[in-house]
Amino acid sequence: MKTYQADQIKNISLLGNSGSGKTILAEAMLFNGGIIERRGTIEGNNTISDYRPIEHENGNSIYSTVLYTEFLNKKLNVFDTPGLDDFSGGVISSLFASDSAVMTINAQNGVEVGTEIHFRHAEVNNKPLIIAINFLDHEKANFDKSVEMMKERLSNNVVLVQYPVNEGVGFNSVIDLVKMKMLRYAKDGGKAEIVDIPADQAGKAADLHSALVEKAAESD
Repeated sequence: MKTYQADQIKNISLLGNSGSGKTILAEAMLFNGGIIERRGTIEGNNTISDYRPIEHENGNSIYSTVLYTEFLNKKLNVFDTPGLDDFSGGVISSLFASDSAVMTINAQNGVEVGTEIHFRHAEVNNKPLIIAINFLDHEKANFDKSVEMMKERLSNNVVLVQYPVNEGVGFNSVIDLVKMKMLRYAKDGGKAEIVDIPADQAGKAADLHSALVEKAAESD
């Protein structure tokens, strides 16, 4: 087994309303880190995290599950937490042991009740939070509305780091506002092709990049 130094280990909690895609995000993290060779599905009852019979019956995470993956020679311990309010104890205990958190939001629904509850738990525990908007390939996905709801109901400090170019059916590209490049993914997944930002997105990307820089300057 590989030995990691203390500064090479990070603990991350996955938060979010039930059905927002935490468990599938965990599958993707393990797959991309080379820990598993295929990604499971909720429908197939074959995800690494939701392995208990009661979770198969309910189609939801009931317990907080500890997983791990590797990225840039760092070990990431990932806590896949339950999204249902009845089992929020798993969220609280996971946050207590985490360095930071990633919250998933379903782009079809935006901010939900569970989203607000989990956000408050992260705030109380003073954990840095990244928000990942899921289901952008669904025909009812609405990225801008989701961001608007995040600013209204979670925090006005929300700032974009990436945004989708073509959300909905056929979605495959995002603009990265740090790299100032477009990331385009093939249908079969894999690594993104990094290309220049298209001319019709250049103005929007520049404005959002400036907003990101200003928000960073306001922070410690």
